[in-house]
Amino acid sequence: MESAVMRLEEALSYKERSLTCPKCGYEFDILYARAVSCQACRRLIGELYCDMARCPQCDHEFPTTQRVVNAVRKLQNYRPHDHMGYPL
Repeated sequence: MESAVMRLEEALSYKERSLTCPKCGYEFDILYARAVSCQACRRLIGELYCDMARCPQCDHEFPTTQRVVNAVRKLQNYRPHDHMGYPL
């Protein structure tokens, strides 16, 4: 049986979610940044979407690419299903 995490990984590949900080060059996952760097951001309270990213290494905030914006929107619309295809 396929797990919900595996299906989420398929829905959002690392390549789609990855960003490179223009200041320090650190490559990171936007989901990691949302969990670590953006915890207290007022723009994210109550919703997952924000068009900015904050580097977990140097704390530099910068606009995300359209590719990452689309990946985060996919995540907002993602609904896991069981092995038979029924919503959980």
